[in-house]
Amino acid sequence: MSIHYDELCPITQQQVAQLLEHEEHLEEANNEYAVTDIKTAQGKPVQFEDIQPDTLITVNGITGQVDHMIEAGLVSKSIYAGNFEDYLEDADAMFEPEEADEAYDSPDAYLIDDAETMNTAAQIEDVLGSSVTSSVVSDVLAGNTLSVEALNDLSESYGVSPERAQKEIEQLTDNLMDSFEDYLQEQHRGIDVNHLSDWVAYAVNKDAKVKQLYQQAVTGALNGDLGYSSELVDAYKQFYRLF
Repeated sequence: MSIHYDELCPITQQQVAQLLEHEEHLEEANNEYAVTDIKTAQGKPVQFEDIQPDTLITVNGITGQVDHMIEAGLVSKSIYAGNFEDYLEDADAMFEPEEADEAYDSPDAYLIDDAETMNTAAQIEDVLGSSVTSSVVSDVLAGNTLSVEALNDLSESYGVSPERAQKEIEQLTDNLMDSFEDYLQEQHRGIDVNHLSDWVAYAVNKDAKVKQLYQQAVTGALNGDLGYSSELVDAYKQFYRLF
């Protein structure tokens, strides 16, 4: 999925414009893989375990949210897995979509084999953006009421009623949970998905690390890979071994 220049945050727009004026600089950055020099907005080394869609990072002098950086083609989605595959092509290719399956090279990947579900997720992300979509899905999973703004955005974009938009999101989360249950049965036998869900609903408001792992799991699922849930499941196992 590509992103229009106007959709980038103002800081990103400003600094992308500067880079677009220096094609030679871009080519040099590509040749030397300078894009690997990712810093926080304050210039400190990035702690990848703390990366969230709205985290501000700086790449080659460009500062913006992680989700915008991914959509602009400055880093790949594998940054959410604690690493990243760097690439920065010339100015003309800067806003081209990422290659399919680029972030799914991990041997621990567990891909969702449901094209319809992933297509629905992609369509919703096209309208709401990855960060809002993740928040909306999290709200549904937690049994919360969806925001009127998100439903209206989907309703207006696709020409359906807000009720139909809500039904689509609820169906998406149901399908993701079905896939997650299959993942547990195959990769983490003996874990009850309902008990795990109850624990997450409790722990996510008590422990910042669990909240981070949960957001990582949701982000991974929306991108078709339940393998990003493994650390959350491990935290659940550890909790019940200790207590």
